[in-house]
Amino acid sequence: MSKRAIRAAAIAGAVVLASVLVVSVAAAYKTGRYEGTTSQDEAVAFKAKNRGVKKLHFTMVIPCEDGSAYDITGVDGEAPTNDKGKFTARYTPAPGSTTTFTSVVKGKLKRKRGEGTIKTEGTGESGVACAGSVDWSAKKQ
Repeated sequence: MSKRAIRAAAIAGAVVLASVLVVSVAAAYKTGRYEGTTSQDEAVAFKAKNRGVKKLHFTMVIPCEDGSAYDITGVDGEAPTNDKGKFTARYTPAPGSTTTFTSVVKGKLKRKRGEGTIKTEGTGESGVACAGSVDWSAKKQ
């Protein structure tokens, strides 16, 4: 075999290998609608895209220091995913809100499943501190 033929075969092999690697990264999770629940049996849902999650919705209840509790709902969140299917979405209070709740949703998508945690903390309308954390899991619909 000539040097030119060996080089051509090596380049062709590298192109095939690169194609396989790209396909395996892109196939880490399936795109589409995911729905599930939190450890409090509340809803979580989102749409998985090729490089992120969109329309992330969740509901959770967090306890406060004075014994009260707040229902927290996050809507329309989005975040990019890394090459391992991991993401972090942050929710902050709306302008003019009388509460200071901040939520962080962390997750990992793999094949047709997703799982992670939601942590929320802040102060309620009366200034009392509140904080809570839940686990979540979801399946592709």
